[in-house]
Amino acid sequence: MASKQASQICDACFGKIALNSGVQCHICGLRNQLGTCRGCRKKTPLKGLFAAGQYKNPILKEMIRQFKYQPVESLGKPLAELIIAYIAKELLIDKLTNSVLVPIPLTLRKKISRGFNQSELIAEEIGKFLNCPVINLLKRKKSTSPQAEIPDWQKRKENISGAFALEKNPKILSTLYPQNYRFLESIVLLVDDVATSGATLEEAATVLRSAGIKEIYGLVAAKG
Repeated sequence: MASKQASQICDACFGKIALNSGVQCHICGLRNQLGTCRGCRKKTPLKGLFAAGQYKNPILKEMIRQFKYQPVESLGKPLAELIIAYIAKELLIDKLTNSVLVPIPLTLRKKISRGFNQSELIAEEIGKFLNCPVINLLKRKKSTSPQAEIPDWQKRKENISGAFALEKNPKILSTLYPQNYRFLESIVLLVDDVATSGATLEEAATVLRSAGIKEIYGLVAAKG
């Protein structure tokens, strides 16, 4: 079980959120040490998806719902702590220590309305733990319907298609900050609160792959 530091959820309830065991392919569900299994690698730009818990857990689901739609900004810390506990339990710290954390972006209008980008808040807490930079490499080009409201997988892909673009050229950033921002050689962790079909993370990863970044993983609090 995970522990808790922040408010908005009591220790007893937080302790009822079970951490996932092992790593699964986010496409077929096969458990393995690679993330995306050998058979599914050609279907996705993601090398793997690390998910701390299951979205069907009612407590975790309600935390994410309040975090995004209430919005309760202080829930960012316990959700990040859940991910950190999973990273530690699965012995992923050494693998991810030299990563670059890239939050899934919001449109400017939504960020102003909500007051924060929930993915960025989670990424900042994880960045402190892993001692990794958090860089907004992506921007949101268009507003989309909430993915959770679209049950059909193909329609989710269509909804999120073309939603992201590079904020800045990674090669330029790598030149400016070679000691910390070697994007093309680093593992990039796309950070979000929840992944249901994985379509949002895959769309974002496709944009990063087009810039020459090869090793891209998703990192979320919950998998739907």
